[in-house]
Amino acid sequence: MSQRVVGAPASTAAGHSAPVTEQDLVTDTVTIPVKLCNLPPFHSVANQVLSLSADPNIDLRRLAFVMEGDPAFAAEVLFLANSSLFGFTSRMQVLRHAVAILGLDRIKALAITVAMRAFMGTGGPVIRTCWRHSAACAVIAEEISVLFDISGDRAYTMGIMHDIGRLGLVKSYSADIGPVLTREHQDTEALLKAEREAVNVDHGIAGSWLVKNWEFPAEFHEVCARHHEPLSDADPALLKIVKLGCRLADALGFSAVVFRDSAAYAKVLKNLPPHIARAFPEEEELRDNVNRRLAALES
Repeated sequence: MSQRVVGAPASTAAGHSAPVTEQDLVTDTVTIPVKLCNLPPFHSVANQVLSLSADPNIDLRRLAFVMEGDPAFAAEVLFLANSSLFGFTSRMQVLRHAVAILGLDRIKALAITVAMRAFMGTGGPVIRTCWRHSAACAVIAEEISVLFDISGDRAYTMGIMHDIGRLGLVKSYSADIGPVLTREHQDTEALLKAEREAVNVDHGIAGSWLVKNWEFPAEFHEVCARHHEPLSDADPALLKIVKLGCRLADALGFSAVVFRDSAAYAKVLKNLPPHIARAFPEEEELRDNVNRRLAALES
């Protein structure tokens, strides 16, 4: 993919370049706002865990060694592993034991969650609301993953990352994107249009660019870019799960934005084959479970 910089310095009479304050990145298809380009990289330990876990035969001790290289990161992973967010019954005191017990996909989910918490930072009410939506989508994706024959931990990881573009825009352009996210919109199309008007890209494109820039696997790019597209039978299972998780999070009251035309829980399920829709948990049961697990994440 070719790319160039918009607003490149103009030559002066003396042959020197005149200074410029901002330079947006232009790819083949979209202009990426400069402040988004300048966000700090995703946590290096989480990136290493993702890279190593692409090999299903990786020695789990190697993953533990990588995480132990950052004691604060390792401690956070252990904290979450022992919390009700992931619901493991035995308390684990040593990271290497946790890695051996929990397995590859669960450790990847834990590492991404720790990195996302660090990426989010303390933040204000807007970023906290966006984070709750992402976390709710992750929990719901895990809950429904069995219906699509996908690992719950893989579904959770995709759900927690699906709105990284929105979090990135809030962190880099809070004054511009904050008002967009705090006002009411007719539907998601109206929201995406408002985002593009404010900062030239919507959060789907921003997220897809970020995870590509961070060298995440291709399935992350697709989920970030396409999670607001209509549900389709042709969707890969992971994308379908995240699309449903995002919509159901909105329907259950965990929306990042207020929509005038927000689909109710039952209406979302009507778009599914009856035999799958009947297997979904009851609305109140799922809402209570999401609230319980978010409380652990926010502790």
